[in-house]
Amino acid sequence: MSEAITADDLLWNWARWCWSGETVGNMTPYVSWEDDHRPINHEQAQIVDEMHRGLPHHEGMVITAEYPQKNAMFGELHARARQESARRWIGRVTGVWLTEHEYKLYLGFFKDAVGRKLL
Repeated sequence: MSEAITADDLLWNWARWCWSGETVGNMTPYVSWEDDHRPINHEQAQIVDEMHRGLPHHEGMVITAEYPQKNAMFGELHARARQESARRWIGRVTGVWLTEHEYKLYLGFFKDAVGRKLL
């Protein structure tokens, strides 16, 4: 009997999918499948990617910070420090300075939306 899939599983599937192609520009390669050996479900990942692309830039960066870039950019940090660092990164890039509460809300809203769409 297999375990039920969660919205978090779908987002990690998307993160692995994001890292499965060629890196661009000066991106440091990160092999995410070392953390999770499950095969990538490309169809689900593409749906999540479409949803992610539809977010305002600052909201999308929250999801990027928590999934595809979590270990590559913030891997040495614990959760609170990771979120603080991610909020500074988002602020510098977008000019939108999120509170801790807003950051967590955007993350939760997206997880819920992914779950409603794919589960």
